[in-house]
Amino acid sequence: MKSCKNMTEVREEIDRVDRLIVPLLLERLEYIKQAGGIKTDRDTVRDEWRVEDVVSKAKGTAQNLSGDITYIEDIYRHLIEWSINHEFGVWDKEHQ
Repeated sequence: MKSCKNMTEVREEIDRVDRLIVPLLLERLEYIKQAGGIKTDRDTVRDEWRVEDVVSKAKGTAQNLSGDITYIEDIYRHLIEWSINHEFGVWDKEHQ
């Protein structure tokens, strides 16, 4: 991580990180779409065990990096909830 000397540098680094994050989020979304098409039962779209598994893994990664675990958990819970809702939409469209 770069040590920034001013807000211009901070913003440049945030923009650089965002350019790395966005493609990964879009790739993740493609897998969510695939899941919505693969699952045969709408009741399996929300899988609480899997939610907790993903959150636990994300928190573990944050902990291994000495990062803010609460920050990562909050982001992942929001990301997962959004993903589940999107997957419901895909499932409904695929299985009408």
